[in-house]
Amino acid sequence: MRAYGELVAHAGNEGLRQAVELSVLGIAKGYPLHLHAEGLRGTGKTTILRAARALLPPMLRIRGCLYNCDPRAPHCPAHRGLTPAEVLKLGTEWVPTPFLEISPSAKIGTVVGSIDLGRLASAGTPEAALLPGTLAQAHRGVVFVDEINRLADTSPELADALLDVMGTKPGRLQIEETGLPRVELTCRVGVWAASNPDEEPGPLADIRRQLADRFDLSVAMHRPGSPEDVVGVLAGDEFAAATGPSLAGAGEPTAGLARQLRMRAGVEAPSLPEPLRRLLGEIYCTYQLESLRGVQAWHAAARLQALAEGAEAVGLRHLLAVAPSVLRHRLEPEDLARALAHVERGGHAEGEVAELAGAEVLAAAGPDGRVGDCGSVGAAGGVSGARGGWQDLLSRLRGAVGPADRGRARGSSGVGGPAGGCTAGPGSSGSGGPGPRGGGGGSALADPSDLPLFAPPFRAQSLGSLDPDAWLHPGSAPRTRP
Repeated sequence: MRAYGELVAHAGNEGLRQAVELSVLGIAKGYPLHLHAEGLRGTGKTTILRAARALLPPMLRIRGCLYNCDPRAPHCPAHRGLTPAEVLKLGTEWVPTPFLEISPSAKIGTVVGSIDLGRLASAGTPEAALLPGTLAQAHRGVVFVDEINRLADTSPELADALLDVMGTKPGRLQIEETGLPRVELTCRVGVWAASNPDEEPGPLADIRRQLADRFDLSVAMHRPGSPEDVVGVLAGDEFAAATGPSLAGAGEPTAGLARQLRMRAGVEAPSLPEPLRRLLGEIYCTYQLESLRGVQAWHAAARLQALAEGAEAVGLRHLLAVAPSVLRHRLEPEDLARALAHVERGGHAEGEVAELAGAEVLAAAGPDGRVGDCGSVGAAGGVSGARGGWQDLLSRLRGAVGPADRGRARGSSGVGGPAGGCTAGPGSSGSGGPGPRGGGGGSALADPSDLPLFAPPFRAQSLGSLDPDAWLHPGSAPRTRP
């Protein structure tokens, strides 16, 4: 597998890369963001998510603890309640942050926990004890669930376990086995998931809406939009030499990004100014979000986005940068467009928010006072800077609301990724050809200023004043009765 830093970045996967890097930063800060990547098969969702494990920083745990107890806050049955002196006596160790996977065919005992048969059948000192499952062993790390829509459909008990773990931060894990006392554990884990919404059993939100809402970020994954991107992907498909890795220096870009994220994690995350917090409250009430998790995820993601950029405070551009992935699975496309326009305007606190936005524009202005394309900023590398204006926001939104969005958009669209423009070609809405699902082209959203306006050529008149011939030939000039 290619290293994360060697994967080709293009408009179709930019949103997922942004979400992954913000989640890694959140895990390092003790506040993981759960993310879900939806897209057609073969677009590279799983490749990116598995390669991103190299970004996870090592963690310090109590020596040998299967539950990855933090020495500052032991939580497992064996170590909870220990004093700092007792922890020091046991010793600590640096280990890789866990990255474990749950398949749709997994059993509840292996995921949640079960009786330790090895200790139960021990010839010397047999005893009944629990063996931690995947979720418990992934504490402070990542659990990856591929084809999560299949798991939610065929294994509702596993979906229930995920609901408990993802319900709060940290989550809760309960292990019950006959003959043993019930064990409740704190479980702070980032859940990463992928699914193909166009295949059976369908989109996750249609199968288990409650589980879909647990994901802080939901990202639409798209195909590469240009031949150059495909050429870059193919360049990595080289055969390995018999005596070593296929590419010299593999992983160096990943190591650099991992170090940068680790450095950011050691800095205090900036907070939202009061006007922006009130703005999130307006969005929640105005657009009737199903749960508070939407604005909580937006608040956390915007802070992590500002931290990734090295900004001293959270600004309007940080809210806009993460908004599509926070809201795409929570609002219909039309409401999502209105909500983003609401944010860009500054809501009802226009004066205060406009003042904050004005400060951002001045900070981004060049020597001549003009604000141009600021390019990509921050550790995420794929996060668009402040480009200003509704047009850029709309192009991001067209990428975020594509055919992977649970089929909720009325017009299927094969446009580019979250921050990319539309690339005309087969399967794109710009080409007028069929989209990835074989449906008609056309985007669910359009810029009102680009739409042609049609008006009757003559003023309206009552039918009683018209000649009967005008009723049969509406295209002709109206003739009134004498």
